[in-house]
Parts: sequence; structure tokens; C-alpha cells
Amino acid sequence: MVPEGLEKRSAADILDDIESLGMNFLRMGYSTQMVDEVFESDQDDVPLETAMVKALGYTNGTRVTTDIVKHNPQWKRNTGRFQIWSDIVDLAAKRGMYVHPDMHITKAGWCCGHDDGSAWFGDENFSVANWTRALGYVAEWAAQHPNIVSMALVNELRQPWVENFPRFGYNWMTLVGNMTLGSDAIHRANPDLLISWSGLQFDEDLSALTSGTNLLTSPCYMCVSVQDSPRREPVVFDIDDHVWGGKVFYELHLYTMTEDLDVGTCGIIKAQLYRAGFNALGMDRPADCDLLEDHPLGPCRKPSRLTPVAMTEFGQAQDPTLLNSSYIECLREFTVENNISWAVWSLAGSFRSRSGGQNVDDSWALKNFDWDGWRFDEGIEKVWKPWIKDMKLTRKG
Repeated sequence: MVPEGLEKRSAADILDDIESLGMNFLRMGYSTQMVDEVFESDQDDVPLETAMVKALGYTNGTRVTTDIVKHNPQWKRNTGRFQIWSDIVDLAAKRGMYVHPDMHITKAGWCCGHDDGSAWFGDENFSVANWTRALGYVAEWAAQHPNIVSMALVNELRQPWVENFPRFGYNWMTLVGNMTLGSDAIHRANPDLLISWSGLQFDEDLSALTSGTNLLTSPCYMCVSVQDSPRREPVVFDIDDHVWGGKVFYELHLYTMTEDLDVGTCGIIKAQLYRAGFNALGMDRPADCDLLEDHPLGPCRKPSRLTPVAMTEFGQAQDPTLLNSSYIECLREFTVENNISWAVWSLAGSFRSRSGGQNVDDSWALKNFDWDGWRFDEGIEKVWKPWIKDMKLTRKG
């Protein structure tokens, strides 16, 4: 909930590194818990040192706090987390960068799994009331920052693997109902913000929304059926029924470790991305859509409405395999030829706490473990910088 790396480099230096790539967009994750703790403290935010000690224990927490303040002397041990966020956002603005607050998980921790309690609406750690409250709080906070023009509803929804899981109604109807509540909360607090909608199965599928199919019966991976759907009138999501309809854009993710999609050829990757929701951009139907005519997740369909779609997460190890990755090359081709905005996972060369460990290295990160250089310089020069240049970015002026 305090951005990573600040105990190793200053926020200004980290942002300078990002700017040197040509990037103009930061997807900054937070949790519902972060806002819950503000309300539990009668609107007083949790101080930096308190947050570090709670997460890392007294010895490591105080040490990390000391290092953060050493590298970032504008902050003190009692500086609140949202003040730190505000200062980082302001530094990003000076570099022409947009910041996109991302509701990454409801209870702070490593994301994401079917059994982490934050998988779906109503899961153990996923109070819908607290989630919408957090969205409204962050939307109101964002109003003071002109380079925050958008925020996300929630990251990588997935089927909860708990006892009697069908009771959660993991399906299109539940998705749309709750995402509508979240959009209402954001728009009520800050009607200027764009709102990103994510999809089912770790944000791999928005097909029923972008294609305008019946929410009661549209296929989706691991979905719980609506038992009385044969007796009900079709339900189709119409974004224009809502006051915030013109503020919504969709976001999708794709990794090679996907549970249900074929990533064996670039042609089939493009076809599945089109089917999943990129059809809403109005692009030409990929040739390999012919292979999906009888697919259990449904065929490629024309969009019911043109709507912006971004690819906000993908990635792989930052090592020599990056240079001949057909997956990465395919996504580069797909995003450039269709002018699709994207964000790569991830920047963070290390995590203070991850899956029970502390000060954990991340081989997928653009930054190295010490945050003082790139993890794989050849990849930066041969993959990321040329790709970013090909996107012909605009910057916040």
C-alpha cells in the first residue's frame, strides 16, 4: 500500500527511470484495506512507520522506514500513506505521466489466487460495501490531481475456491450488477474520472459485455449457471443506460500461464483477444476467428458498441528469453497495429513482502533487485524502448 522500492531509491529517481523509457502511464495498486484503515482511524491515515511495522515486524519495519525516509527526506516516519501517494502522483505529473489507481486486491497481500479470500464479490475478504466505499474515497482523493484521469474498479476477478462456491454466483449477471455499483460510487465522488472495467477469469474475458449477448446464458470459464435462465427474458448489458456510460473503458490481461486459452500461435492469440473484448475497438476480425466458431467460450462476434479497450497486464521473465518470445512479439504486433494502450507487469524489482517472504526478488520486473538499474538492459533497448516508441504516445502536459 506504500509503493515498492522507496527504501532503495527516491521516488523522483524511480520516476526518472520510467520517463527515460518513454512511458506515460503508471498503474498504482492499492487495497480496500488501505481505505478501511482510514475509516477505522476516524479519517486519520496510517503513518508510514506504523504501516511498515505491521507488514514486516518491528525490526524490519523500522529499518525499512528509516531507509524510505533517508531516500525521500520530504517524508517523515509519521507521514500518511495517501500523502506519500499524493507526492508520487505530483512527481509523475511533472514528468508528463498519468497515474491510474488500481483496486488490486481487497485485503492487502500478494495477488491473485482462487483461494485468497479476495477473488469475487462477497468472498471472505471482499465486502462489497467496503469496496464501493474505498472506490468513492480514492475517487474523491484523485480530484486534487489533474494527472489522474482514470481509475480501475477491481483487478483480476476469479472464481472463489471455497465451500459451496456456487452461492457467490460467479457469472456475468453478478459481475455487471456489482461493477455497476462500483461505477456509481466512483462517478458520484468524481464524475470527471474515466472508469476501467475488468472481466472474468483473471480479467481474460469481457465478451458478453462487448458483444451484447445474453448475460444469463453467455458462456464463460468456470461460471455458475443461472438455473432459471430458460424461463427468463434475455438480459443484455447496455452501457448507455448509465450516466457514466461515456466514461467507461475496458481492460484485459493475458499471460502464457492462462488456465483456459491457447497461446500457441500469434494468430490464435489475436483471435482470442478479439473474442474476449478487443472487438469493441472496431478492428478487423482476425483470420483465426474461424477456428473459434465452436469454441466453448463462444465465437468471435461483432461488437455491440465501440468502446475503448486497453491491455493493462501481461509480462514474462526479463532475461534473454524475452528476445525470442513469440508471446511478447505477438502482443507488440497486436497493440501497435491496433493502437492499443498497454501496461506491462511490472516495474518492481523487489517486494517488501510476498507470499510469506520479505525483500523478495522478482525476475519479471523491469528494475533489478536493488532498483539502481534495469534487470535486462538488452531487453530494454531491443524490446521495450522500440515498442513504446512505436505507440507514438501523448503525455500529460
